[in-house]
Amino acid sequence: MNQTTKTCYEEKLEPYAQKFKAIGHPIRLKILCLIADQEVPCVGDIWRCLDQPQPVVSQHLAILKHYGIVTSEVKKTRRIYSISDPFIKNLIDAMICQIKAESNSSSEKMAEKSE
Repeated sequence: MNQTTKTCYEEKLEPYAQKFKAIGHPIRLKILCLIADQEVPCVGDIWRCLDQPQPVVSQHLAILKHYGIVTSEVKKTRRIYSISDPFIKNLIDAMICQIKAESNSSSEKMAEKSE
């Protein structure tokens, strides 16, 4: 048995494939970025930031909840969301860091050109 066969058992990959499919929609990625970047993100904050109707955001949140990627809890009159899946949390954090690094690099290049 070669190394690839040992580490890539189909039954082990299926849950990850489902998670990637669940987060693959641009709106869901934006939702996850907002949740990761805010201290207390509630559904109202999320749909206002995305400039999307509340039912659209709720539908995407339901998909993320279905796959165990996010959880919510009620605090007073607000439903607060968090990323509950550590694998996805690490992935989103890494993506945010990469985007910020790319943005900083682009900003520095623009500043150099204007000098």
